[in-house]
Amino acid sequence: MHTPDCSYCGERWSYGQTFKQVFKIKMICPHCGKENFYDASKKGGWLPLLAIPIFLGLVILLKLSSAGIILIGCLLMILHVLSIPYRTRLQKAGK
Repeated sequence: MHTPDCSYCGERWSYGQTFKQVFKIKMICPHCGKENFYDASKKGGWLPLLAIPIFLGLVILLKLSSAGIILIGCLLMILHVLSIPYRTRLQKAGK
């Protein structure tokens, strides 16, 4: 797992640079200044959805209380958001 590379200059973005821009439509490369866009065609983008059945399975198996369900759900959401820079891939405009 690694952070994305600019689709123009090929330079790798740091975790912080990616996280600051990942929620924007246009992501400006900190190295060359060109506009990059999120590559939605990336294979395996559905993998985070596997957390849902795993979460439900844990709830059923461990017979968690409401507080436990909320805590685990919050932890999974935080992990999901923090891992976004590692799952982000970039493409040039117009692709």
